Amino acid sequence: MAQQKTRIQRREALISATRKVARESGLAGTSVRAVAAEAAVSVGSVLYYFPNFDELMFATVEGVMEEFYERRRAISDAHTDPRARLAALIVAGVPDEISSDLRMAYESIPLLRQQPQYKPLHRSVVERQVMLYRSAIEIGVALGDFHPTTGIDVIARNIVALEDAYDMYPLIGFDLPAAGYRRNIASYVQTALACELPPLEALEQPAGGAAG
Repeated sequence: MAQQKTRIQRREALISATRKVARESGLAGTSVRAVAAEAAVSVGSVLYYFPNFDELMFATVEGVMEEFYERRRAISDAHTDPRARLAALIVAGVPDEISSDLRMAYESIPLLRQQPQYKPLHRSVVERQVMLYRSAIEIGVALGDFHPTTGIDVIARNIVALEDAYDMYPLIGFDLPAAGYRRNIASYVQTALACELPPLEALEQPAGGAAG
């Protein structure tokens, strides 16, 4: 039992070191030697606890994306009014500043072709975000707050797709205010659901806030 606990702790320490290196250097600049140096262990020790470096990288990205989803879920759960819930999710979904962790999640997308094990991970995060929006919309419909002009699943997926697209803008060189992107998404939601959302300004997070 003690040996298993030690192994788990060592793996977690290596994941934490990998995450720190990736934050500073990006996924492309993360190597087994850099992780070993950050964790103050040998390269052999890194590969002792993980069969290969790709598995360590996957575990790191998986942890980042799980935390990202859990933060969004907590934001959703904090609002009982479906209109406020949608507004809060939109604000969280397009942060003013793309955090290093969120950047890491997007940087892992090019790995999908060479490493298909990332596909279920990305797909799961997308589907769970869609579920958050779909749930909020269904509650609003039941309460009479929302009047969808098309299928609820279509609307939820469009919102997530817009968020992902706008989050990618800073990564490809578009230096525009995120508040404008949030208003664009809110405008779509209000049209698609024939509703009025609360002002986003009252819910906006400071840079590097809860979304990333």
